Amino acid sequence: MKRLGFLLLLLLTACTGSQEPPLPALLAAGGEDGVRFYRAQDLQRGTGTPVETWTTPGLQDLAYSPTFQRLYLLFPDRVEAYDASGFTEASAPRGTPADQGLPPGVDCTGGYLRLGQGALLLHCPAVARAFLWPLDGSGNLEEADLTGLDPAARLALLPQGSLDLLAYLTRSALGYRPAQDPQGTPSLEKPLSPPLDADPFDLRIDAARGRLLGLGRAGLKAYLYTLRGEALGSQEVLGDFFGTPRLALDPVAGLAVYGRGFQVLEPRASSVQEAYTDFAAGAVGQDGYLYLASGSLLYVYDLVPSPPQRVATPSLGFAPKALAFLPVE
Repeated sequence: MKRLGFLLLLLLTACTGSQEPPLPALLAAGGEDGVRFYRAQDLQRGTGTPVETWTTPGLQDLAYSPTFQRLYLLFPDRVEAYDASGFTEASAPRGTPADQGLPPGVDCTGGYLRLGQGALLLHCPAVARAFLWPLDGSGNLEEADLTGLDPAARLALLPQGSLDLLAYLTRSALGYRPAQDPQGTPSLEKPLSPPLDADPFDLRIDAARGRLLGLGRAGLKAYLYTLRGEALGSQEVLGDFFGTPRLALDPVAGLAVYGRGFQVLEPRASSVQEAYTDFAAGAVGQDGYLYLASGSLLYVYDLVPSPPQRVATPSLGFAPKALAFLPVE
């Protein structure tokens, strides 16, 4: 109920990203050697001292499910799920994870995680394979059927009814279909206009609005493609030198695209900010702040003003490649 009340307050506020009372939360920052947990309010004040550090050699990605209160870590040979229900602003006890090893011969180096409503997607692009795992950490991995998809496609999970459909972005199309039945229904595929002239960058799902959000390059420009219902639209984002763009999304707090520089798209669209800074990881928090990592620095922006206002730039002491926002009790 506290979180629901905060989200309603966030929708109504129009003056500052700082809430009264502020949302208790941690920011998990993952790199090759570990995951560090920071108190979100400390980061907003410019302090970058972790409250907890986990050693995680070989970490590839992390994701957090607020519904299941679990933190998921992806490694080249396995995935782990940690119960985060006991996390506080002062501690993130590691506990014993549920875990699943990847099949023999599958190396998920360079892989990533995407959350559905009931399943976790593990995509291992280097070997063109993907797997589903129940978000509650039970059961075994089940392989998604990628028949007909380019190995460089970006994947995600689209909740629809009781299903988690496999969403995909290729150079030529944005669409979805059953994860283990490529010819099944429901399914939809829309050709991109303009089509991409390089491998796609990112794909995210805004389940609250039923939107697929894809990023790619066409004609030396970066484009955001939005598929909602039957309608597919596109818009140019970032500047002429955009790096490797990624999306940061919270369905209530906002949407941003980052790479070389960043641009807030929601709740209030901005021009390109920090145009000469390369950002490697980003997260939009339910607290109304945007967190962006560039090397060992974390840029913290209040999303309510337009353009967004930088409130702090603490040093984290390492260079994260993945961020996750965790509301805590």
